[in-house]
Amino acid sequence: MKKNFLLIILLTTAAMSYAQTTLSRSEAIQLGLKNRFDVQSIHYDVAIAASKVKQTTNKWLPTLSGDGYIKYSPQLQNTVIPGGVLPGYDETTLLPLMVKNETVFGLNLIQPLFNPTLKTETKLAKTELALQEEKNHAAQIDIMLQISRAYLDVQLKGLQKRIAADIAERNHEYEMIATGMYNNGTLIENYYLRAILDRENADQLSKQADQNYELSVMNLRYQLNVPDETTLLLSDSLDAVTLTNDKTNGERTEIKQLALQQEENKINLLKYKQDLLPTLSMGANYSQLFLSDKFNYGTGRWWSPFSYVTLNMHIPISAHVKNKAVLTEYRQKISQHELLLQQRKADINYEVQQARTLLANALLNQKNAKNSYELSKTIFHNQQEQYRLGAFDYSALLDTEKSLSTTERNYIQSAYELMLAQIQLQKATNNF
Repeated sequence: MKKNFLLIILLTTAAMSYAQTTLSRSEAIQLGLKNRFDVQSIHYDVAIAASKVKQTTNKWLPTLSGDGYIKYSPQLQNTVIPGGVLPGYDETTLLPLMVKNETVFGLNLIQPLFNPTLKTETKLAKTELALQEEKNHAAQIDIMLQISRAYLDVQLKGLQKRIAADIAERNHEYEMIATGMYNNGTLIENYYLRAILDRENADQLSKQADQNYELSVMNLRYQLNVPDETTLLLSDSLDAVTLTNDKTNGERTEIKQLALQQEENKINLLKYKQDLLPTLSMGANYSQLFLSDKFNYGTGRWWSPFSYVTLNMHIPISAHVKNKAVLTEYRQKISQHELLLQQRKADINYEVQQARTLLANALLNQKNAKNSYELSKTIFHNQQEQYRLGAFDYSALLDTEKSLSTTERNYIQSAYELMLAQIQLQKATNNF
């Protein structure tokens, strides 16, 4: 009983520790990369590309095969025998010299000695492996961007939720003030009804903000591939952004992929040029020959061994004409990729400069908007107290509410622009 009780405590503790997870944005990215099935699946692409490298290197291994055939001739072919060659045959005649059953079992060995194309194929396979690894990196970057967007969206929706709750709370207070004034006969009915309508609209907007927040949290759980019952606590602040990490962290994956594709084109060009060169290989054979009119394989006297060694040379002739168009194609691809590479470098350079400027502007705008938001709340609370002391009328209080609402919208918009600027700079500078 005691053991069962301890087990229940351990299981409950483990469940609670997983049900509530505190994450920074970088921790969320690492968790998503660990949990997501699409990230796990793309690792097989690299394994497949690595196996192709092994396949090309294995082409240098000797090829050993066993061959055999059985030939049975019910009617034997006659051979011309000149007169005097065989005893008893003074004149030229036709004689069947072969036997009905001819059986051969043997081993064949072929070993490449000189074939530059095989070395180039291995080099090409290694380049394709590096390209596949870079494609996997690009896919992971896309996933990290999705997780970053989802994380920041939860923070943004949380801000909208808090502001919507503040608006609802203020409108509840306006309704209470308007109700008291209306009952005392100091407020016209239209202002009273408007206060009720504003409170209902604010309540509805607050509910929608709550719903949007829950949807954003649901999306973040989906991006991280964690259970629906997991409670996510985000430790990063939406305003906590600095420009200290805006240096470019290595080459962008787009540049690396274009460079590897260019290398592929050059290797393919070399490969088709090498197809015009002769190749050299060695062959060897060991066989057992059986000759008899019957299938009495157990009789050793009818078996006889033979073997040979060959040196084989293959010289392509028509390939000089056939490959001419292919060589032209790869030369054109090389020239094309060189232009694409230069243009992409220029694009990325502009993207980095633009992202840095956008983030600097977004930080400044967000700071100003937040200061204005805090100031407007102070003004509102001061005016609210003055209104209670009789220094302001109800319409002046509503005018202040309009200014406060405008400031809140500006604050949310600046937070949204800051969120986009963070992601854009993160992608542009390759910082993940």
